[in-house]
Amino acid sequence: MKGRKPEPTVLRVLRGNPGRRPINPAEPKHGALARTCPAAVADPAARAEWRRVVAILSERGHVTTVDRAVLMGYCVKFGQWVTLEREAAGLPFVVRSPKGYPLQNPVLGMAHRAFELMLKAAAELGITPSSRARVVAQAIEARPATPDSKWAGVLK
Repeated sequence: MKGRKPEPTVLRVLRGNPGRRPINPAEPKHGALARTCPAAVADPAARAEWRRVVAILSERGHVTTVDRAVLMGYCVKFGQWVTLEREAAGLPFVVRSPKGYPLQNPVLGMAHRAFELMLKAAAELGITPSSRARVVAQAIEARPATPDSKWAGVLK
C-alpha cells in the first residue's frame, strides 16, 4: 500500500505499533547464518568482506539463514565496486565519444552503479548508519525468553 513501509516486528513494537496493525504472534524465527563463505562469492575482496561482516552480524543474531542471498549480493557488489574503483583510478574521468564529445568514463559509471546496489543491500541488512539506527539486535544467547509474550522483554 502507498505510504506504508515494511519494517521488522521488533521495530513496530518499539515504536508503539504506529499503524495499529495486528502483530503476528507466530512470526517465523530462522536459525543463525553459517559463517563459511559460499563458493559463489569468488572475488577475493568479496570473500574478505563476507568474513568481516558475517562475523559481526551473526554473533548478534542480526542475519539468519534466509538473509544469506542478500548478504551474498552485498559482498559480490562490494567486490565489483572495489575492482572497478581500482581500474578507474588509472583512467581519466572524461573520455571522448567516437564523434568527439566528452563523456564520463564508462568504468566510473559502472563503479557508481555497483556502489548504489551495494548500498541498497547494506540498507536491507542494517549495515548503513541510517538503517542501523532502526535495528535492534541482541546476541542470540541474550534474547529474553518470556513464557507469556515473546515481545515483553524487548521493550526493557
